[in-house]
Amino acid sequence: MRYWKRYDRRYKLNNILNLCSFIKSKARKLGEPFSKRGKRGRSLKISPYDYLVSFILYTYLDLSLRDNEFLSIAIFGKHVDHSTFGKAYDRIPYSYLRRLLVLIRNEIENLIKERPVLIADSTGIRIDRRYGKAMIGCKTTKRREHDKLIILVEYYPENMLISISNADALIRSDPLSSAMMLENLDTRSDYFFGDAGFDSEVLYMVCFKKGIKPVVKQRSYGRKRGRLRKRAMECFDPDLYRRYRGVIEGVFGGLENRRLLFTRYRKESMRSKHIIAMALIHNINTYMAIICLFILIFSTNSRGEQILYTSSSLWWMYGRRYYCEDG
Repeated sequence: MRYWKRYDRRYKLNNILNLCSFIKSKARKLGEPFSKRGKRGRSLKISPYDYLVSFILYTYLDLSLRDNEFLSIAIFGKHVDHSTFGKAYDRIPYSYLRRLLVLIRNEIENLIKERPVLIADSTGIRIDRRYGKAMIGCKTTKRREHDKLIILVEYYPENMLISISNADALIRSDPLSSAMMLENLDTRSDYFFGDAGFDSEVLYMVCFKKGIKPVVKQRSYGRKRGRLRKRAMECFDPDLYRRYRGVIEGVFGGLENRRLLFTRYRKESMRSKHIIAMALIHNINTYMAIICLFILIFSTNSRGEQILYTSSSLWWMYGRRYYCEDG
């Protein structure tokens, strides 16, 4: 199959209507994100699943609420006021978005029969026109405020695939947040990679409890290391650390290229949901890139011979190109 035919097939599959159908099909497994509060009053203009889809598209395409109102007839077949979208987004639970993120991660894991490696890291999320006071020298100045996104990813080396297994936007402590996410994660991984910010005995305790080797760069201490830190120091392999630790930066680079590490929300609750939606978009893009694993495409090469594209070759045609584009 020639390049442009593959390109055309990929973007015919990954259009906006298929994206909306995909999100709704996964959300239905979790149930409605919210429901009408009572019998009185007007009924919902569109379904709660449609509001969830519009919120993810709002994040994916960096739209405003006015843009959602403008596109509502084309996507949902009804005119919905921008303020109605805003009130509906406020009712989508933070926990629901995290459960949807994990659900799509589980779908990806079922497709890839390979042992991944776990990598954790965090990055700052810029907040538009929000400043706090800061002391620089003897002067009080303004400094732009940032939120934080902490993610735990699974990297599949043979397939060059990265999926976000969980994310957190509320807890600011890197080791505590990653320990809580790892505690509730069912993974086939044997290794956990993290920089010096994840040097914590709480995290080491969870890793050893689950049979995972923590390859974490440790900080220097003026006192003796604890029992768990000594045991983690024995697991540290500098070659493995250099090989896998930087892979997670590709996730942040891909989000930054799409201008997603940025939020305009003022309310902290909405900012946290918007940040989890950013991680959701990465997993949705990953899943849509390998959705052709479900399809066996028969094609013809330049010699006229019939070729069966199996899962591995489909990944190289569709999925790998996505990560090469995102850096």
